[in-house]
Formats: sequence, structure tokens, C-alpha cells
Amino acid sequence: MDRQLIEQLIAINREFYTKFASAFSETRSSAQMRLDRIVAYIGDAGKALDIGCGNGRLAERLGREGKLIAYVGVDASAELITIASSLKPSLKNIAAEFYVGDITQPNWTLPFANAEFDIAIALAVLHHVPSFDLRCAVLRDICALLKPNSRLILSNWQFDRNERQRKRIIDWKEAGFDEKNLEPGDALLAWKRGGVGYRFCHLVTKEEMVRLAEASGFIVVKQYYADADLNLYSVLKKY
Repeated sequence: MDRQLIEQLIAINREFYTKFASAFSETRSSAQMRLDRIVAYIGDAGKALDIGCGNGRLAERLGREGKLIAYVGVDASAELITIASSLKPSLKNIAAEFYVGDITQPNWTLPFANAEFDIAIALAVLHHVPSFDLRCAVLRDICALLKPNSRLILSNWQFDRNERQRKRIIDWKEAGFDEKNLEPGDALLAWKRGGVGYRFCHLVTKEEMVRLAEASGFIVVKQYYADADLNLYSVLKKY
């Protein structure tokens, strides 16, 4: 996939999260059960990196769980980071910092490049990154931020497993794209809450996750489907 097309797809998501930040945030609560699986991996007295932290729901949940950690959240949406940062006064147990950073762009790690994190979390993030090569590059960046043997926890949306989600898929021609220039699994999905918007998503399979891990300094420890099979969870370890 050429860089011009990659940037076009990135721009679609950038526009979506700028326009629909508040509406999207309302659908992402820290009370969602799926966070239980993530919290279980996070111990005390460590450093956690939350990539694509959105509205800060994981930080809020970790605070309520009484986790004693240093937390860094990064997200490409300045609007969502503003929402997340507003939580800081209420976070009693964790030291939290939030940064605007686009993981698809060079040097996004600079603000915290020397932190040496104990764990990284990327929930519903990697599937928004166009092209296998760029997904590899993002994972390599994350790997470089982790201590040896540390873990990266990911979830990736399996939008093909639900009829309601499949109905949101838009024909690429309607958006002015030639499908032959895209990768298998690439899709454009409609959003209709508070207006009409579109998001680029890639269907990350178990098999692709293994290939991505092998190409970026990780090994896959565990993979499983959850949340009514709508999400693929992957646990990776830096080697």
C-alpha cells in the first residue's frame, strides 16, 4: 500500500475522532466488563502505557481498582485527550499523564521514550492502522518502550462476526477508493450517532497477529475471542 493511500485512510479516522469525540466518548464507559480482563494483567508499582487511551476510561478504572501505578495515556485525538485529562483530579491512586500523539506518525514516542514501561495496552487501536507494514512499525515502536519480558495487551475489533456490524460496512467505491489498492480485511464502516461519519478498520486475525508479533520483537502468549466474539484479545511478550 502506497503512502498516499495510507495517509488518506489515516485522515478518515482523524476526521472522525475530531468530529465525533464527545459522541464516541459517551459509548466508552470505564464500567464496561471488557476492562476486567485488562485490569487483571496490571500490577502495582509499575509503569503502564495506554496506547489509544481515548477518554481515559482505563485510567479511571485502574484508579477505582486501587492500582498504585504510573500511567501514561496517548491518543491521536486532542479532543479525547482533553476529556481524559479532566479525570486527573479524581484519580486517587495513580499518577496519570496524557499526551496527544498519532502512532501512525514518526516520533510519537518522544515524550516518554525513556520511560521503560512494565506493560502496554492497545485496546481497539491496531485495527485503525492502515497497511501491514505500518502495523509492524507501530508494534516495533511499542516494543522499544517496554522492559524485557514485558507484555502488550491488545484487542482488535472482529466486525465481520456480527450482522449488525457487517451492515455498517460501506462499499469502497462509494468513498472514491479502488478496492484493488487495499489489503484483504480493510473496510470502511459507517457511524450514525450524532451524525454520519466513517472509520477505517482492518480485520486483524489470529494468524495476522502472529505474523505481526514475529516481525516486531514479540511472541504471542495467548489469544482468545470475547465480548460476544466481537473482539480478539492478544497477549504478546517482548523477547
